[in-house]
Amino acid sequence: MCEKAIYFKKTIKPQTLSNINYMVLSIIIVSWNVCDYLVDCIESILKNCRRLQYEIIVVDNAGTDGTVDFIKEKYPHIALISNTKNMGFAYANNQGIRRAKGKYLLFLNPDTIIKPDAVEKMLTFLEQNKGVGAVGPRLLNKDLTIQHSVRTFPTFRGALYRHTILRYFGLFKNHHETWRMKDFRSDRLTDVDLLMGAAILAEKDLVLKMGGFDERFFMYYEEADFCYRIKKAGYRIVFFPDASIIHLGGKSARQVPFRKKIMAIRSLLMFFGKHRNKPAVAGFAIFFLPLFIMREILESPVRSVKACFRPVHC
Repeated sequence: MCEKAIYFKKTIKPQTLSNINYMVLSIIIVSWNVCDYLVDCIESILKNCRRLQYEIIVVDNAGTDGTVDFIKEKYPHIALISNTKNMGFAYANNQGIRRAKGKYLLFLNPDTIIKPDAVEKMLTFLEQNKGVGAVGPRLLNKDLTIQHSVRTFPTFRGALYRHTILRYFGLFKNHHETWRMKDFRSDRLTDVDLLMGAAILAEKDLVLKMGGFDERFFMYYEEADFCYRIKKAGYRIVFFPDASIIHLGGKSARQVPFRKKIMAIRSLLMFFGKHRNKPAVAGFAIFFLPLFIMREILESPVRSVKACFRPVHC
C-alpha cells in the first residue's frame, strides 16, 4: 500500500535557509493506536518536504495496533522508538528530542496531513526571525475549513465556565471566550500565548534550554506549559497563516473519552499549580472540583441515553 520511506538528501535553496551541512529538521511524531492516520501523515511528509534535509522520528507509545511492525516493514529508514509502556505525550516527545539530529524540531500529531511548502515556509520564517521561540501553522479541518488553534493562557474563571456546572448559568462566559480567542483572525501573522500541540516548530537548542516538555503532564496542557516557559524566557510564540496543515483531531484521545476528561482536568490544575500563586490555586480547587463533579452528575444520564441510540458498527 505504501512505498518505503527515504530521507530526501537534497539541500534547501540558499535563499530559503542558510544551512546546508547538517540535518535541518527532525519531525517528531508520537503515536498511539492510530496506524492508518500515521501512514497518511508520513506519506504527506514524504510528498511535500522534498526540498528539505530531514528525518522522521516516530515514538510508538505502547500501542497495540501493529504500528511498530508496520513502520519497520514499510518505512525502514524512519527512526522508530517503541515503548513497552505508555508514559504520556510529553515523555514520548522528550524521547524524540533526545534522538533528534536536526537543528529544528517539528512536533507533529499523527492525525495531521502536511500541505505543500508548509514546513519549508515555517522553517524559513523561524530562521529569519531570531526572537521567535516557536511557530505554528494554520490548522485546517478535513473539509479545509479553519480549525481554531490558538489560545491565551488558561484562567481560573475561564476554566470554571468550560468545565463546571456554572456553564449552564453563563457565568464567566466572556472569560472563556477570551481564553479561547473566539474572534481570532486566522489570516494574519500574530503573536499569541500558545499554539495547539498538533504542529509546533522550534529550534532544538531552545527546546533543550527550556528542558523539553514537562513529563508530569501525561496528556493535555503540556504545550501550554511549554509555550508559557518559552514566553517567560523572552521569546515570541507566533501563529503563521502562510503555512497550512490539516489536523483531523483527537484520534488517540477519542479511544478513552472518560480518561481524556480526567487527564485534561488533572493537567489543567497542574498548569495552574505550576504557574499561578499557590494559595490562589488551592482556593480555586476548593470551588472547582465540586462544581466539576456536579456537572458530571448532571450530564451522565444524558450521555447514557445518547450511547443507547448510537449506531453499532460490526
